[in-house]
Amino acid sequence: MSEQGGCTLSATEERMFAMARHPRVLAIGEAGVDHLCSAPLAQQTEVFRLQAQLAERVGKPLIIHAVRATAEVLQVRQEVRPSVPWIIHGFRGGEGLARQLIGHGFYLSFGERYQPAALLATPKNRLFIETDESSVPILELYGRAATTLGMDTEELMETVGDNIARTFGSNICK
Repeated sequence: MSEQGGCTLSATEERMFAMARHPRVLAIGEAGVDHLCSAPLAQQTEVFRLQAQLAERVGKPLIIHAVRATAEVLQVRQEVRPSVPWIIHGFRGGEGLARQLIGHGFYLSFGERYQPAALLATPKNRLFIETDESSVPILELYGRAATTLGMDTEELMETVGDNIARTFGSNICK
């Protein structure tokens, strides 16, 4: 065991920390809590907390999978008080939930299925577009989202590209 930031780390934690610090690792995740998963909720929440702490220790964004788990995610966020970006991936919630999460400092990533009002409620500097659960080409998803937002596809791509560079580092898109 060794000391890292005042904490005693197990051999497994040391390996995870070393891997997470590797320059090719851009973010920690997909981490989170899923009420539809068979794993016990307390166990999911504890693992999520550990992953959130790891993201904070290595200074890398946290990519979050949350299904009907806003309360648990917000509780961990309050405990960890992160300085790194937290990104809800595959966001499908409504406008109210989008506003709540944005108010707590989250970024939202939208895929093929989303509620237009939620996309419209998301500030452009907190927005990502993804293809994680879709076979639809990314350019088509950008086109759909741009239409919803009433903007040009190229403008949306530039905006999201700026968000990616700011969140993950300026060399990611090169």
